[in-house]
Amino acid sequence: METSLTSAHPPVHIDDDGQAMSAPGPAVKRRLPIETLLLAAVLIAAWVLLGLLVRTAALHHDFLNIYTGASLARDGRFPQLHSEAAQLARERELVPETPILVPFVRPAFYAALLAPLALFDYRTAFTVWTLLQWALLGGCFWWAWRRFGPDSLLWGALSLPAALGIAHGQDGPVLLAIAIGGYALAERGREMMAGLVWSLALMKFNLVLGLPVAMLAARRWRMFGGFTSGGALLGLISLALGGLTDARSYVTMLTDKQLERLAPSPELMINVQAIALNIGLPEIPFALAAGAVVVALFVAVLHNAPLWRWFSGALIAGMILAPHTYGYDATILLLALWLILFESHDVRVRIAAALFATPLVPLAALAGPPWAATPAVVLLFLLAALSWSALVRKSVSVTVQSI
Repeated sequence: METSLTSAHPPVHIDDDGQAMSAPGPAVKRRLPIETLLLAAVLIAAWVLLGLLVRTAALHHDFLNIYTGASLARDGRFPQLHSEAAQLARERELVPETPILVPFVRPAFYAALLAPLALFDYRTAFTVWTLLQWALLGGCFWWAWRRFGPDSLLWGALSLPAALGIAHGQDGPVLLAIAIGGYALAERGREMMAGLVWSLALMKFNLVLGLPVAMLAARRWRMFGGFTSGGALLGLISLALGGLTDARSYVTMLTDKQLERLAPSPELMINVQAIALNIGLPEIPFALAAGAVVVALFVAVLHNAPLWRWFSGALIAGMILAPHTYGYDATILLLALWLILFESHDVRVRIAAALFATPLVPLAALAGPPWAATPAVVLLFLLAALSWSALVRKSVSVTVQSI
């Protein structure tokens, strides 16, 4: 929203970041230049080729747990869905050399949605799943082009988390599509429906814990009602499918610190825990101190924030604070990056977003400690920049009102 001031001087426009503008920004240009399309296609082709190199790893790890959950659901074995013994037995049927469990940790309602995938044999299902994820990502790119213009395609095509997540059999585009669907509804004022759509992201609840907090802070009561109602309904569906037996197994699995594959390589996460591990500081004290800083920055972002800013801040802060957040989980942040790059008028915030959007940041994690902390540090820097921009906006707004 822009605020114009009438005085003896030309009108002054104050954007959502508190930056002075001489006039409202131009309308979005949707014409797609051929060079933009070709460059995006080249980038995506490079990611697809890279994905072929990690196919074997995907079939032995990430996709293995997805198909395991789908196949147990297909067989109607919901009470055993989160039984470690049942999952390991199924995984060894699919990949006999599997040494330890690669756990399926999504709720039962999501396993039910995945069940049709298990109608295909294992390797065919991986191909179908990969094509589906690319199709969903393509749909997200189409929305971004319509909403932000052709440059958004290039930023999307640069996304290494999305590309590697798909290559490894992850479902990041599903979460991104859910985030976009809810956001598009919220922009149209359909807040109850937006909350309902976003509740679907509870299939990976650790990534969206910041959303209900932001809804409450922004007093989006209908949106919060939709989110909580949808979450309650999905919880009841999962309970109806698996009963108390599966519910207990699910809680046990999520809290089992001995389950080796539940949180492998914690130094590669995108959170405060990873920062502590990579620079050799005591994990719990650092996490508490850094967590307090993140919460403070998040509160600053939420102050009188427009939709794009509080939503972006919620996703970013949630990613930094949540446990078990890896590189491919940053796929959902692509919407936050688009919003910041094309909605913010603060060059500092856009630079921070552009830095996180480049492939160099996730690739730095491959260099080992302390460089593996780079994604988490840059994401924290982005939240700080967004917070500073919000504080500047507040200061400018106060100054403007006093003129």
